[in-house]
Amino acid sequence: MKLKIVQNTVFKDRPLQSHLIAYNRKISAYAGTEFEIETYNLAESNHFKIVFIKPLPRNYNLWYVFCDHVEIVDENNPEKSGQPDSNVASNRDKIDTSLGWIWPMKGTSMGSRTEFGYSRGRLHAGVDIGGYTPDECCAASHGTVTYVKRDTSDVNGRMIEITRPDGWKHVYLHLQSILVELNQEIEIGQLIAIRGGSGFGSEGLEIDGGGYSIHLHFEIHNYEGIPVNPRLYLPDDGSVPIVGY
Repeated sequence: MKLKIVQNTVFKDRPLQSHLIAYNRKISAYAGTEFEIETYNLAESNHFKIVFIKPLPRNYNLWYVFCDHVEIVDENNPEKSGQPDSNVASNRDKIDTSLGWIWPMKGTSMGSRTEFGYSRGRLHAGVDIGGYTPDECCAASHGTVTYVKRDTSDVNGRMIEITRPDGWKHVYLHLQSILVELNQEIEIGQLIAIRGGSGFGSEGLEIDGGGYSIHLHFEIHNYEGIPVNPRLYLPDDGSVPIVGY
């Protein structure tokens, strides 16, 4: 079985955007190159998890690569060439494209550690939206309220989870107040909460060393429940610019 590079890309040690990964944990791969591989599986954020056969890229056998940049060539099963394993499907194929996304509020993301990615030894699974803007938080997409937490306990503080008809979820943490109820049907853009700083049993404290207290932590989970980078799905319309690098 072969992996054919159809667009210049990057092999990475985790399924993240390449700019979030250290130089020594990624390697460039160029269009037209082919590699012998042992297995491939779909990973989060529209990546393949590839196990290579010697010669190995940078002497490692396990790498992640963006699905849209490669083609799988399986001579033993030609009809499956270029497609994910029959037991899995692309995350994007599972998205109901009639259900749009918007940013839940305007604000700023305060640098790399408040973006989606690995920071301080763990995955920061969403985007923190801060800045001196109105604190009204609206639904980033349609769905049904499937979880509401109204107290300030644990790191999450007050939170809302909304599940779309296609199984994808949008999640809102550290809220000051919640304006929806469990099982309520929600429309995109509907006012659902007020941004706050709840968490660790308190109000308005600095959350997780982020450097500011009043903010919304916003996550998107795919149909398998895996957090994905919201910036891959929300519009690039300037609502939440990145500052503070």
